[in-house]
Amino acid sequence: MLRRILTILAILASIGVAVVSQTKLKDHINGIRETRDTYEKQRNNETTRANKAETTLKNTSNTLVRTAADLRNTSNELATTKTSLENVTASRDKTQQELEKTREAERSARQALAMWDALGVKPDQVKAMQVDLSKNKEAVVALQEEAKVLGHEIAKLTNELNRYRDPDNYVVQLPIGLKGSIVVVDPKWEFVVLDIGQKQGVLKDGVMMVHRDSKLVGKVRITTVMPDRSIANLVSGWKLDDIREGDKVLF
Repeated sequence: MLRRILTILAILASIGVAVVSQTKLKDHINGIRETRDTYEKQRNNETTRANKAETTLKNTSNTLVRTAADLRNTSNELATTKTSLENVTASRDKTQQELEKTREAERSARQALAMWDALGVKPDQVKAMQVDLSKNKEAVVALQEEAKVLGHEIAKLTNELNRYRDPDNYVVQLPIGLKGSIVVVDPKWEFVVLDIGQKQGVLKDGVMMVHRDSKLVGKVRITTVMPDRSIANLVSGWKLDDIREGDKVLF
């Protein structure tokens, strides 16, 4: 009887040990699974970060390629503008030389006419010289107009060249003392029309002060230039009073 009891106790003890062992084994397996899941999650996160880094690198490379292309285009435009400026400058110099020659011819003709008149030159000879003098005057006027057009073109190209060289500090130089009046005001779209244009030396992006009765009321920036008119936008932050028709613009 005692032996049977001891046997039963031994069996129960074995069962208890097996249950405890199985519980510990289950906990160990669960721990391994949790570690595996953690590693799997970390690996996925690293893969995601690597993919994002690769995408960022591709985008950066594409941006660098576009920036390099823009830089090449800007350099080409700068070279073209510089060449145009050199050509117009050379043409202006040539026109000025021709103008000086024509003026010298006019002075010589005047002197010769005065001498011949003093010496009693025949009327038909004087008349012929007067015709030559008139032609020389017309040539001088034509050359002066051409020189004025070339001067405006040089100023325009010079401003374009300066804009490419230093866009942050670029300032359009308008003729000193340039002035005009505002003939149209559009308060909705904040632009004005001026009664001065290309013939007066107005250049695109030029900035002019708006005055009324010697009082500064704002600034405008030229956006479109026509022969005798120009359009300008109000400069943000410089509207000190409502702009009106009749207000004066000065540079």
